[in-house]
Amino acid sequence: MNKGIDVSTHQGVIDWKQVKSDNIEFAILRAGYGRELSQKDARFERNYAGCTENSIPSGAYWYSYALTADDAKREAEVCIKSVSGKKFDYPIYFDIEDKTQLGLSDKRLQVIATAFCSSMEAAGYWVGIYSYKSFLEYVFTSDFLKRYAVWVAHTGVKETDFKYEHGIWQYSHTGTVKGISADVDLNYSYEDYPTMMKKAGLNGYAKSAVPQYRKHTVSKNESLWEIAEKYLGNGTRYKEIKTLNNLKSDAIYVNQKLKIPMK
Repeated sequence: MNKGIDVSTHQGVIDWKQVKSDNIEFAILRAGYGRELSQKDARFERNYAGCTENSIPSGAYWYSYALTADDAKREAEVCIKSVSGKKFDYPIYFDIEDKTQLGLSDKRLQVIATAFCSSMEAAGYWVGIYSYKSFLEYVFTSDFLKRYAVWVAHTGVKETDFKYEHGIWQYSHTGTVKGISADVDLNYSYEDYPTMMKKAGLNGYAKSAVPQYRKHTVSKNESLWEIAEKYLGNGTRYKEIKTLNNLKSDAIYVNQKLKIPMK
């Protein structure tokens, strides 16, 4: 479990070196809100740079005012433009909680959220949904909440009883962290998102190439011919092993690590 924060322009100028010294292990940054590029968060670039320079893994969120699926798609478009060219170790979250959205039907709200999330996924982002506990529980179906990363806000309790799986729990709106003069939201993350993100090749990361070989440790009295026979089904293919490992001769030694071509 990792401790983190989420911030926006409301936290003012942040000293990220001080934040790092306070054992903060990740940060979710507001990238912006609404449907216009002019609504990009005023401190997003500075906050992203601060996290990067101090090796603090980060994600982002976009605060929504969408009332239709088309609105949500437009919000996704400007979100993509705002985060383009950056790498994020945590998901990009759709923050749906505005009072203007509360009168909409559950079905319409899920259509709105799906429109945003689908657009972000199509652009190569690992996307999630953020809201407060009751909103998530009563508006969205279980299938929807299983489909996307979930970040739930449930403050004032020692432990959340949110009934669905969630990667991040926001447990306070009034936290105190070094380097930040204002109150700040505090969170716990239960997933190793940085590793998952790199493995998936999303959020600005290139997908790791699948190795085209397996590994073998040489045993006593073992020969390249025998190894080729074992793994490749034909001893005469030992030259492929030599080439892959840049071996100059047929000699190998005990405990030597060899790459073996895949069949």
